Amino acid sequence: MIELARAFSCASVEWSIWAGENDNALLDAARGERWSNDRIIQGRSRHPGRVIGSFRNEPKFARWLVRSGVELVHRTYYPVIDLVTANVRSIETLHDMWDERSRNHKDPRTGLRSALKKRALQRADLIVCVSESTQSELASIWPWAESKSVVIPHGVRRLSEHGEKPPIDRPFFLFVGRRGLYKNFGILPEALSRSGLRDHLLVCFGGGPFSSIERKMMTDAGLADRIVQVDGSDNKLAGYYEAAAALLYPSTYEGFGLPLLEAMIHGCPVVAAPLTSLPEVGGAAACYAEPHQPDAWAALMVRLAEDSAFRADLQARGKQRAVRYAWSQTAAAYIDCYRKLG
Repeated sequence: MIELARAFSCASVEWSIWAGENDNALLDAARGERWSNDRIIQGRSRHPGRVIGSFRNEPKFARWLVRSGVELVHRTYYPVIDLVTANVRSIETLHDMWDERSRNHKDPRTGLRSALKKRALQRADLIVCVSESTQSELASIWPWAESKSVVIPHGVRRLSEHGEKPPIDRPFFLFVGRRGLYKNFGILPEALSRSGLRDHLLVCFGGGPFSSIERKMMTDAGLADRIVQVDGSDNKLAGYYEAAAALLYPSTYEGFGLPLLEAMIHGCPVVAAPLTSLPEVGGAAACYAEPHQPDAWAALMVRLAEDSAFRADLQARGKQRAVRYAWSQTAAAYIDCYRKLG
């Protein structure tokens, strides 16, 4: 939403962000930008939790809508309670259908999240899917929603123009984000071990410290000293993208897959699994390996490490690909939807 707001600031459309009580650091940072003057409606920052926060925020939000005469609401989440009156039209952004796909998962919150999502999409006048893959899943799981859905992909921007050089004096591959469930991180230690590359590290940015199970997996692969986890700012992540031999993204499921574009815009080659939205986003600018074939990942790691022409070609194609996902184009597509519904 912050990136959309930045893009909206250059467009002739009336809009506001109603944030209520929250502890969103991105919103706090955005309040210092020129476009945010009188645009962000935000209460005292706190962390009430999603359920309690909804009961605190939604009545205030509903009253603010009435006072302001708002005719269209765009939600990027699924409210626990919905007090918006029926005469206000609504757009919902649909990020993925993971909860519906993973019905057999043991997380007790899955059913609740799915129920909230379904109610929000039923209430919406328009559903914006972030990828064709997500729209296809929506149509197969909830066919009634297909006719009021459109696809508007996310945009991408450079994380920083001043990326911090990583404090690493060895070549490395990069993995970004959470490592559990469908992220399929476990394929990478095995692939690195099979690659025969002796100098390369695997750096995991974000996702929290390694679990005991992950540490055992690394030790069993003989890589306990060659896989590291780091955290940090966008400046730091930009530096890791720019220095990495490649981003390795073996996820078996993604509603969109933004790290592919973040890597590309920073000149980092991408290897991904050819599943769900990833080939849609990466196109011919990425190379692909089946998610459960470590030898295929190992072969591409070796090629990226040893074939400078191959790596340079991927870098060039990636930068060209990322240009197609400018936030200004995403914002223009949303504005067109707003005007059609408003």
